[in-house]
Amino acid sequence: MLKKLLVCSLSLTLLFPMATLADSVLESTISSEANQNREVAPDTVKIKFYVENSGMNLSDIKEKNDKLANDAITKIKAKLAQNEQIKTIAFSVRDVYSYKDKTRIFQKYEVTNGFEVTLHDLDKISSIIKLAMDSGVKRVDSPVFSIENSESICNELLAKAAKSAKNRAYTIAQAIGSDLSKPKSINPYCSVNSNQTPRYYNTMMAKISSDGAGAESAALDVIEAGTINIRASVNMTYYLK
Repeated sequence: MLKKLLVCSLSLTLLFPMATLADSVLESTISSEANQNREVAPDTVKIKFYVENSGMNLSDIKEKNDKLANDAITKIKAKLAQNEQIKTIAFSVRDVYSYKDKTRIFQKYEVTNGFEVTLHDLDKISSIIKLAMDSGVKRVDSPVFSIENSESICNELLAKAAKSAKNRAYTIAQAIGSDLSKPKSINPYCSVNSNQTPRYYNTMMAKISSDGAGAESAALDVIEAGTINIRASVNMTYYLK
């Protein structure tokens, strides 16, 4: 009797794993992916400005730099709308040395004040840069363009991509005589990339203060916002009925 019970127990133990394995093998899925792209004109730009001076007297240089930076900030701030802003982003003092016969020789101090301007009216870019340069700014970084509502555009494109991916999976399932069940996985992705680097030359801008008005106008006219590409992708996997 004991032998019969052991045999029965062993048989049940072996049958259950086999049934689970069979269910897993018979489970069928289908995967589909769809993409949506949109070219969008930027509506926001950030520009970094730097006032730089050097000399032997640190106190005098710092005072001069602070005055020029504050003057530029005050003038630019007067041109900004309520939804635009300006903020300080950098201040540094650097000792400059030269070397002779393995001896370090102090040459001068270099002082830098930096601030960043955020604009939503892109037509102001040239005039703001000109105003900054006229106020003593020595260096301007290339403008960085972006889209303020990129998340809402991403969500819209993701919804379209998801619908397209589902329709594609349904079409394939119907073609093989099956149908879609519940989703097994949904993987959304959205990227925002600048399609075009703004045509902008720092070396030209750095020379504006010493060049004539004609050179200034020519340098400012080469700024172009370009476009920004927003790409949404959805990968979906469905169980088949």
